[in-house]
Amino acid sequence: MKIAETSNSFLNRMLNRDTITRITYKNDAYFLGELNIKDIYPETSSFITYEGSMTVPPCYETSTWILMNKPIYMTKMQVHSMRLLSQNDPSVIFLSMSDNVRPAQPLNNRCIRTNINFGMLGKDCPNKRAQKLQYRVNKWLLTHEEDQEGS
Repeated sequence: MKIAETSNSFLNRMLNRDTITRITYKNDAYFLGELNIKDIYPETSSFITYEGSMTVPPCYETSTWILMNKPIYMTKMQVHSMRLLSQNDPSVIFLSMSDNVRPAQPLNNRCIRTNINFGMLGKDCPNKRAQKLQYRVNKWLLTHEEDQEGS
């Protein structure tokens, strides 16, 4: 996410004072009618995807992560509102949602895929410059494919 003066309509509804004060702790609920999850996504059809793990223990490697090619914008007040949320139940010491970043993990031969055309100028490339497309194949992947063909 990126800090900006304005944000999208989804975050405006979800992180306003009336809503955020009703959902402080884990498992709190508050019904927001006519909220469309697609409104949180940036206006882009370009993305990067890779296989990864869940971010909470036991961190099973069963997730497909999707990174949109444009950021989601939040205001400073919305970031502050998110930091007032707790990761715990009310009976447990308050543990803020901030500073809960999981350390970077080893690649473990993950393959990264994208539908971004780096050879074209324009909206797919955030810096508006054509880039030389470069790929490097994991040697493990090639060896694994050869082993599969030989079996």
